[in-house]
Amino acid sequence: MADHPLAWLGWRAELQTDLEALADPALVAARVIAVDRGSVLADAGDGPWIAPLAGRLRQAGATPATGDFVGVIPGGPVRGVLPRRGVIARRRDDGNPQVLAANVDLALIATSLNRDLNPRRIARFAAVTARGDVDTVVLLTKADLAEDAAAVAERIAAGLDGIDAIPVSVRDGTGVDAVRALLSPGRTGVLLGTSGVGKSTLVNTLLGEERQATLPIRADDDRGRHATARRELITLPGGALLIDTPGLRAVAPTEDDDPEVPLLKEGSDPLSQ
Repeated sequence: MADHPLAWLGWRAELQTDLEALADPALVAARVIAVDRGSVLADAGDGPWIAPLAGRLRQAGATPATGDFVGVIPGGPVRGVLPRRGVIARRRDDGNPQVLAANVDLALIATSLNRDLNPRRIARFAAVTARGDVDTVVLLTKADLAEDAAAVAERIAAGLDGIDAIPVSVRDGTGVDAVRALLSPGRTGVLLGTSGVGKSTLVNTLLGEERQATLPIRADDDRGRHATARRELITLPGGALLIDTPGLRAVAPTEDDDPEVPLLKEGSDPLSQ
């Protein structure tokens, strides 16, 4: 449905049936750009507006997530959430699932090549994306800090199951074109990782403008601070879609029987080999 108003926002033809199933002819489809308490930033193809959630949605706890397709009154409230695919969710401390992003085609797990590099953390993120059944690539940011970033990428990829790792440096341009090539028009990616790994800096590079706030990492341990405040769907030049997310220190799959992703060998240090 190339002529659909939401075609540029990743609309899929089968969603039309789901919209009609809401049995309200006044509704149109929109995509959730961002979520705030009690409302969302929605776009039906002609520009975003702040859309409150209908009371029955709040009562049912059916809160939309960034990337959802929803049924809305034009310029008004959200009255239904259409079925999702490509759901990226984690288990919260209370054991309940938290949807981080919906209708995702590609997950980009960002981790920096500094002292905070943690292969086991990468594997936990990969287990979460595997649960969502989306393509996954690891981005080894700040590649200019490593003596042989390509070799580190090979060792990281060798410890995972069919997941590539790409060295990336926005400082010297390493890997940036490779990331762009992964993000085709109408395809939705999500950028995941801890704080301070350069997610927002990478988004700004892909955008070609300083849109996302950035903060320096802590000098004592190379760990970062939160710069991104909310999950937001961003349209990149060329038509690709990317959900930027705040840094996550802890991440776990939503169920204990989630598919496990092999970890790197016990005791291995990709930076020292």
